[in-house]
Amino acid sequence: MKPFLHYLVMLNAFVLFSTISFGQCTGGTLSGTLTPTAAYQTVSVTNGNYYNVNVSCGSSYNFTFCSNGGSASWDTQITLLDNAGVTTLAYNDDNCGLQSNVSYTATSTGTIRVLISLYSCNNAGGNTATLAYNATIVPISPSFTISAASCTQATSTITGSTGGTFSFNPVPSDGATINATTGAISNGVPGASYTVQYTIYGNTATHSVTLQNSNCWELNGNAQWISVGGQNCIQLTAEVNNQTGCSWDENVINFNTDFTLSLDYYFGNNINGADGTTFTFQPNPGACGTAGGQLGAGGIANSLVIEFDTYDNDFPTHAVDISPDHIAVEVDGNLLNSTHLCGPVAALPSSASIDDGFVHSVDIDWNATTKILTIFFDGNLRLTCNYDFVTNVFGGDNTVYWGATAATGGLNNQQYFCPQTVTVLPAELISFTNECEHEESILKWTTASEDRVDYFEIESTTNGIVFQTIGKVKAAGTSTEVLNYSLPVEHSNVKRYFRIKTVDIDGQEEISDLIAEQSCSTQKLIENYRFENNELTFSLMNENYTFQLLTTAGQAIKTVTHEQNGLVEIQTNQLAAGIYLLNVFNTLTSEHQMLKVYHTIR
Repeated sequence: MKPFLHYLVMLNAFVLFSTISFGQCTGGTLSGTLTPTAAYQTVSVTNGNYYNVNVSCGSSYNFTFCSNGGSASWDTQITLLDNAGVTTLAYNDDNCGLQSNVSYTATSTGTIRVLISLYSCNNAGGNTATLAYNATIVPISPSFTISAASCTQATSTITGSTGGTFSFNPVPSDGATINATTGAISNGVPGASYTVQYTIYGNTATHSVTLQNSNCWELNGNAQWISVGGQNCIQLTAEVNNQTGCSWDENVINFNTDFTLSLDYYFGNNINGADGTTFTFQPNPGACGTAGGQLGAGGIANSLVIEFDTYDNDFPTHAVDISPDHIAVEVDGNLLNSTHLCGPVAALPSSASIDDGFVHSVDIDWNATTKILTIFFDGNLRLTCNYDFVTNVFGGDNTVYWGATAATGGLNNQQYFCPQTVTVLPAELISFTNECEHEESILKWTTASEDRVDYFEIESTTNGIVFQTIGKVKAAGTSTEVLNYSLPVEHSNVKRYFRIKTVDIDGQEEISDLIAEQSCSTQKLIENYRFENNELTFSLMNENYTFQLLTTAGQAIKTVTHEQNGLVEIQTNQLAAGIYLLNVFNTLTSEHQMLKVYHTIR
């Protein structure tokens, strides 16, 4: 055993040599490649030898002269250089003292170098020892899972080896992005599918995910999904002080078109609680606004805020509230300002509290032409506000995001709404008519805009009570352009009325007014028509007519004008077999009749 002074020298050597770069220990002779296993192995080494070791990312490797079969009678040094150029040193001191073992966890897959030398980095040769080595091999696995988190987002979870890279394959063109480290997808399109791959050291796994296309809500703050009576609802605040929650629909709403937005709100069951909720429109959804009396919407820029306030904040510093639970419209981002744009007015005509343990219905009506915002509470008209929100609030942006906010302060209430109750009438119907084209009855309708419309269902009724579906037409989906639709309908022997049921992708419905069926049958002008022996014959029922025989493409083959009724005979020996149109027009009454006639050559 060496004297204590020698250990002091060794400590100094460690301080010096632990900072040695590999370039200072470049000597040595390559003596082969070591392949570590879980069980320790040994190899006889000589001062000046070095070995290559093929390593895999995440696996750990151990080298020692002092245990597991390793031994040395001289002051050995192990110098290890990894792929990143990092040097690791260990010393034996022939008594297995200071830093006698070296352990290395590979941060990449490749080859490292293990050099055997005297502790002073002297690898001139001589001196033999036994090196013991083993490894804890971690298999490389690119496995992961991915799931839709919302209508625009998805999250990934690595279930295999960490440290790899996520990417799209193929890369989408719709603006969706992916975080290369976490695999999180953002800015996706509702209902769209994306293929994601995870790659680590040449190993790749691939999965696809389809984003949600309903209940597309982004939750922030204390907002969370809860179950109420079997429905999935969004709790904005719990019965806890100083909470703020908000939830934004991930689809925009168009203020250049009329809409009605309906939802059910729960304001709590403590009439002495606080603070209330809002329904807010803004160009850029994101984090919640200010809490407390600002109801989670204070400070949100360029926002239209409809507040449902359950606490009277009316004291000298901001006298804006009234004693009853009330409704007001705010556009400057400060719900405690000296004035509101419109209101406040009591939420209920009776001025009763709305945090009464009951669910209340809210309807928000927007007329894009008159720029009038109308707010109904439990079916009662409570507030009307006339303002150009697009120009004066949204900075000219007519398509904005919308959602709910709520807050508590020193007092609280549970406050939530259920997205299933949120209804936005999905299409602005400009016209709906029943027209006649010759003898064919056609229903025609035009929309000025559509918001996630799935299809149009056409229904008929004879009594206004029982309705029968007579056809469905696929909608464009989402559009701000004028679109025209049509559906031919068969004749009926009874008087009917029609309506359109507009159904959006969430199953929400809007039903149009009824229109009466038009009679597309004309007065009977001809009868007893037939093709026989290359001759078309028919009887006229009145005088003063023009007769045409046309192809189905509308090309006139023969046109004849007569001024008397009776039997008409036309030679057709030059006509090919097929279908023709027989059109008779009364020049005095403007009545006409068109029939399909079938010509067979015999």
